[in-house]
Amino acid sequence: MFEPHRLLLAGSLAASTLLSVVLGVTDPTGTPGYPTRFMIWNLFLAWLPLVFAVLCAMAARHWQAIVCGVLWLAFLPNAPYLVTDLMHLHGSSGQLWRHILQFGFAAWTGTLLGVVSLRVMHLRMARRHGARAGWLMAAAATGLCAVGVVIGRFQRWNSWDLVTRPQAVASNTFDWFSSPLSDIRSTGVALSVAAFFALAYLTIVALEGAPLGRSAVRP
Repeated sequence: MFEPHRLLLAGSLAASTLLSVVLGVTDPTGTPGYPTRFMIWNLFLAWLPLVFAVLCAMAARHWQAIVCGVLWLAFLPNAPYLVTDLMHLHGSSGQLWRHILQFGFAAWTGTLLGVVSLRVMHLRMARRHGARAGWLMAAAATGLCAVGVVIGRFQRWNSWDLVTRPQAVASNTFDWFSSPLSDIRSTGVALSVAAFFALAYLTIVALEGAPLGRSAVRP
């Protein structure tokens, strides 16, 4: 459980998160029209998929794994969602470079949190149901994650609304799915996020076989 490579991974994610938080809470101005301290909440939400993925991997009972898996999928879009916060980098400001670093670190952290959580779930699925099932799950989760980012960014729903207002979320999403070309922005962003997240994940998977001294990079 506490193997060196896992401790190194946890430490790097925590350090990246801390750096983003420090830049946020000490920001004296904020980007034009956007309170950058709110990104701390977004970072918290981005950690939840990894928490639920680890709980799922540790679950002793089947129903516990299912509950954690559903929660993981529901909160997974919050991780790459941080990349879309870069849209708030507009206007001129004496703090622009600071904001670029702040939003960039947060986007990097969110992407890694999502990718690592997906890897944990992928490996669990593969161990229990085979390699094909593992890859199918990873592909489906990537697509649903991209849809979730669009729902959050453009339709302004969040993960909690899946529980409190599921019919409204489903209705809006169905309207978009039924006519994807009528909202080309949402469709384009969904495809781009899916491609970006998939490529980030495949990069991490490929690195598992890269040599690091006498060992290999493993999840």
